[in-house]
Amino acid sequence: MANAGSKGMYEHIDDPMVTVIATAAAAGVTWVAESTNGATDFARAVAAGKGLHYAAVSDTTDDDLQEFCSNNLLITGQEGQSYVEILMQLDSVDDVAFNFGLNDDVLEGESTLPVELDTATFTSNAGTFIGFVYDVDATNDELHCFWVDDDVDTTTAIADLRMVGMAPTASKWLYMRVDIQDRGSGNGVKATFLAVDHNGKSVSKEFNTTVDRDCPLCYYFGFENRANSAGTNCYIKHCNLGQSTADM
Repeated sequence: MANAGSKGMYEHIDDPMVTVIATAAAAGVTWVAESTNGATDFARAVAAGKGLHYAAVSDTTDDDLQEFCSNNLLITGQEGQSYVEILMQLDSVDDVAFNFGLNDDVLEGESTLPVELDTATFTSNAGTFIGFVYDVDATNDELHCFWVDDDVDTTTAIADLRMVGMAPTASKWLYMRVDIQDRGSGNGVKATFLAVDHNGKSVSKEFNTTVDRDCPLCYYFGFENRANSAGTNCYIKHCNLGQSTADM
């Protein structure tokens, strides 16, 4: 379902009953879901307590990657205002890393997350990414905001990027949303990061980023197994996005 509102905001409200998932971008595909090794790709599912959603299971191999992306590069900052949002649940949070936000590739070509965090050091594999980073290899097992533009990482201090006290809880839903706002020619987009946990606690951060306003981006969610010999079950829903019409 799509909606062009009174303020020119076009919104795609995802409906798993009608969306089409494939392992590669193609005509008529809504989401592209792919994984490394022997994992179970994201697919439509239904379960008590979860409702209609998408589910995936990682392989037991360390650093096994699973991705869920829009079929195309859909969003640029210069449209005015854009957002992506998700509800996510993991059956284990002790051996996993994930990214959610906007990426410059449909499926990260390096077979690894766009951004990883080891202790207090970010490693960006994407050329451009803006979104959330969670990694059990980090000093603090909490959500972090991050962006990289044209292979240049943000220089913002990690203490400012860290969402203190905000982290996933096993078998509980976590809501995440990333908004980007155009700041005009020659300026990187403004970004707002919002996370809400299952207790209703919310944390929000805003930054003027270096991400180019004309860089095409896709909806991106990816998670990696971190030495979990049993694999990790992941469930997602409310995979929605919106963008304004710049001249309205």
